Amino acid sequence: MKFVLKKITGLIIALLIVSMLAFLAFEVIPGDPARSILGTEATEAKVQALREEMGLNRPLPQRYGQWVKDFLTGDMGTSYSYQVPVREMIGDKIPITITLAVMAFFFILLFSIPISLLSVRYENRFVDRFFLILNQVTMSIPPFFIGIVFTFLFGLMFQWFTPGGYISYTESVSGFLGYLVLPSIAIALPKAAMTTKMFRNSLITEMRQDYVRTALSRGNSPWRVLVRHALRNGILPIITFLGMAIADMIANSIVIEQVFGIPGLGRTLISSISKRDYPVVEAVIVLIAVVILVINVIVDLLYQKLDKRIEI
Repeated sequence: MKFVLKKITGLIIALLIVSMLAFLAFEVIPGDPARSILGTEATEAKVQALREEMGLNRPLPQRYGQWVKDFLTGDMGTSYSYQVPVREMIGDKIPITITLAVMAFFFILLFSIPISLLSVRYENRFVDRFFLILNQVTMSIPPFFIGIVFTFLFGLMFQWFTPGGYISYTESVSGFLGYLVLPSIAIALPKAAMTTKMFRNSLITEMRQDYVRTALSRGNSPWRVLVRHALRNGILPIITFLGMAIADMIANSIVIEQVFGIPGLGRTLISSISKRDYPVVEAVIVLIAVVILVINVIVDLLYQKLDKRIEI
């Protein structure tokens, strides 16, 4: 219980810091939202009147305090560009980005765990060397380029899907998930290659431990020892890596959404930054921070659950 309270306290402090940085960043960046809305030909009197109406002339601490208070009650403000509540504007986009990240995480596990086990079982043989070369190539390719290749091959050449033909989850859940398969694989492949390399090295280290030799001497098969004994200890460093990789996957999803024409949080964030729509940008940044921090807490809990000797 003490551990959980400590993590929740740290989570709240981290979120406050993130929200402050997100709020202060737009005070430093040149540009005026009121001027962006009215245009460059607007008179100074009109700009100042709009700034007063938007509350931009109030002191910074007062505006930040009011924003935090409203955010905690579910009010994320109103979009400067579209004049609609931010909560309504991004509410239907959150499930899209979360689904994309979850599917990418699933594919990382689907690819990395079996390949790592095969590489360790057949260490220094053809299978192992083939996957080592494949890993090196895959790690060097950025997700957005993989997305472009997928769009060209499977969209334009084989016509397995229509590039830009996004299907909403409100229309068809199966169509929605089907359209996200290739984008999620594009995000997952480089991270899956890194995970495989780390997992392979971790398992090889475990397979050289005394407890593994003891298990083998008792007549257990190499596969049984690998899966039943080495896997549990070898996966610990991978859990930490995957927890840190979540932030990178969310960042990559922002770019991949542009490549595949997916109307998720990423496209909304980029569009809002270019339009200086600060309430939308601040809300998206804080929501992404919440997801990443919560996942890190879950990783810590898993770490302690798998190895009771670890004190977090």
